Amino acid sequence: MIGIIRRYRQQRADARAIGKDGKRWVRSWINIFRTECEACIPQNETLLGELIGEGHYCCIGQSHSYNGVQVIPSVNAMMMREGGLTALSYDPATELVRVGASVSVRELKLFLRDKHCRGLHNSGNYMEQSVIGALATGTHGYGPRGVMADSIVELTFLDGAGQRVTLKRGDPDFAYVALSFGTIAPIVELVLETKPLQPYISISSMSRLSKLDELKQGSIAANWAVMPYTDPEDPVIMLHALAECHEADSVVAHPKPKGGGGRIAAWVLRRYYAFDRFLPSFRRPMQRLIDWLDLKQSERVITDPDDLDYLYDPKPGLKENRAPSITRGLFSTTYTGYNLAFFVPLEKAPAVVRFIMHEADALRDLGFFLKGIISVRELPGLAGPIFAANSTRPMAAIDLFADPRDYAWLERLQRSVMQYEPDTRPHFGKSALGPDFCNALCRTHLDELMRIHRRHYPQGNLMFSERVRAMCDVGRPLPGVAAVDAGLV
Repeated sequence: MIGIIRRYRQQRADARAIGKDGKRWVRSWINIFRTECEACIPQNETLLGELIGEGHYCCIGQSHSYNGVQVIPSVNAMMMREGGLTALSYDPATELVRVGASVSVRELKLFLRDKHCRGLHNSGNYMEQSVIGALATGTHGYGPRGVMADSIVELTFLDGAGQRVTLKRGDPDFAYVALSFGTIAPIVELVLETKPLQPYISISSMSRLSKLDELKQGSIAANWAVMPYTDPEDPVIMLHALAECHEADSVVAHPKPKGGGGRIAAWVLRRYYAFDRFLPSFRRPMQRLIDWLDLKQSERVITDPDDLDYLYDPKPGLKENRAPSITRGLFSTTYTGYNLAFFVPLEKAPAVVRFIMHEADALRDLGFFLKGIISVRELPGLAGPIFAANSTRPMAAIDLFADPRDYAWLERLQRSVMQYEPDTRPHFGKSALGPDFCNALCRTHLDELMRIHRRHYPQGNLMFSERVRAMCDVGRPLPGVAAVDAGLV
């Protein structure tokens, strides 16, 4: 009860602080990383340029990050999402949209949909994050053009003197800066590619991993979730696949679930979600029961082209930020648990998932349980930005969930995967960042990014988090951190 009251008071204090200058707590998603900063609200670009010269600073979007990538102690925090940089315009001749640093993903999508019948190639499912913050940290969906930053054709940022610098696709530095995880900031404007609104065939299935290739055949995008305590050799999966829709009139929009045990599956899954959330020790026996029942279910619908995000919400009338019907409850873990994610080569994703299942099951006697699912989002194409997950080869995003108090176990699982799969790449908003990722990101590329950073910020006033500093090998923790003051480093 005391903890609930404390969290409620903290949330109220954070809400009251929005839009106000002064001392404020900045927290990562789920509140694992936090610090007190001097919040600065840039009402316009001129004011932002002046604020840059006043000392060390960092830039904060909606802090939609689990790993503290935006949490930087003892600096002026430019609260970009709360500022007045609200540029938003669409050019029908080029089909490009210009968006400012204070615009959210929701605002951009509504603007494109309602005024121009256009949409984004891909996006994450958290609508309140700033567009620029989402792109800078590698936010992605799945399928073609999976990483949001791959749609950038032009960007403008302010250097350490507060002066504008504009880069366009094809410029030597562009591919580094387009996804720079906070090392180039503030980015004040982006120009993005858009796509026409269109329906898709959305197929949701409950089956087995051995059926994955068969189930997703002909799809353009695939996201599958594995129940981690089912049979590790052939686990139960929930698949969401999208296919091009050339015959919308002949496909039933909302058919009844097919396959054995449709009603039984629905009954079991509804109760499983409740047990999973409130009784972690029941996760394994509940999933073993589902495994034993060997339930199969499928659903085929036509997505609503006017929905804000076809990748997450295929049915008209549902709220956005929701998964397809069969997997919807499982994906609620995003909002109730700690999330750690990383990328592995696409063809190795099934093997990596099985490895994680074995490793996690071996930790049960220590009281650790994965929460709900292991999510796999497939990125089959290649992206232009150097630090995009799939810049060199098709990749799969592996998302792990646990209760917030157990987040350190997820970091241990990440390290175990990296031992056996050296091509593991980081998710800059969800991975446990550190030097171990240097080889996969290419030390030469990281060095080039730091050269670009030093060229534009010779004053040394743009700061980035301790984890990013460690990954890029650019110095020890900042003054003001307890360990530094204690002389432990």
